[in-house]
Amino acid sequence: MKKRLLFIMTPLLLLTLFFIIPQNFPSLLPVFKITEKPTIISKGTHGVTVTIDLTFGKEDIEGLIKSLETPYPHFFMSNDWIERSDSLIELMKEKNIPIGLLGQDGASYIENPTLFKKEIERFEGSIGRAPQWFRTRDYEFPVELQETAWKYEVNLLGSSKYWIEGETNPKLQQGEILSIPLHQDERIDINQITQLLKSDSYLTIEQNIFGLKIKTKTLPN
Repeated sequence: MKKRLLFIMTPLLLLTLFFIIPQNFPSLLPVFKITEKPTIISKGTHGVTVTIDLTFGKEDIEGLIKSLETPYPHFFMSNDWIERSDSLIELMKEKNIPIGLLGQDGASYIENPTLFKKEIERFEGSIGRAPQWFRTRDYEFPVELQETAWKYEVNLLGSSKYWIEGETNPKLQQGEILSIPLHQDERIDINQITQLLKSDSYLTIEQNIFGLKIKTKTLPN
């Protein structure tokens, strides 16, 4: 009976996946292979995604994280910030807020070919897994970095819109990936960020790229 049920369910599952995955996507690639070759994604097609580059701040960041409700922005954090913010990282894990790795300027990965590997290992040691998404501080992605990231199964994300300090809320179009800086030397006011996040409904990176509707559920411990 179990074998018969397995034979029945397998084609049904495959048929379901066929209709769920966008038809212009050629095959069921592994999660890390968002593209079929090393490249940088900087724009989607199905909505707007908010990302936050974080290297500095504590109390205001804690307030922001506690106030966040789904859909969450995608945080790109430096290893230094992660390593000095254990309690906030645990809070983000509890809320399932997506965390990516924010690296150094792109040229650093040419000058030091082992830098990317070391950063990935530091991230994995802190978060418990390798990052699915990576971004450089200056949004420069040398070919060498692209090839290395592909080797380590990490996707590279740029942006199509950068929120410059002093500007009012940016006007966003379909497919935009917005970057918001939270650094010591460049910083958007937390209240402005909160207002932006409450003003509209935003998509995850994957939803913006593929148009997927993803439901998540937190199970009790």
